[in-house]
Amino acid sequence: MVMEAPLGRPVTRRDILSATAPATAISEIPWTRIDPDLYEVARAGEVCGYVEVVGAVFVALGGARYDRAVEISQHLTFHSAVDVLVRRAR
Repeated sequence: MVMEAPLGRPVTRRDILSATAPATAISEIPWTRIDPDLYEVARAGEVCGYVEVVGAVFVALGGARYDRAVEISQHLTFHSAVDVLVRRAR
């Protein structure tokens, strides 16, 4: 399965017209697959959480260590789970 990094908030018509389109595109892939059903998510080189695949649900776990990570939320898409963890780390 191929996953792509989320691009942040969508660019609106107002952003384009005012020439202030945000540079929110993620320049690096913020996740690493460490197990068939587990991904490590990092921001600025530091681990901020994990995404665990449980059936058709992607569980966002916040924390630098997997054994102590706490469930933040559950999502139907991988991108949503990664986005929650990256935004939480800001």
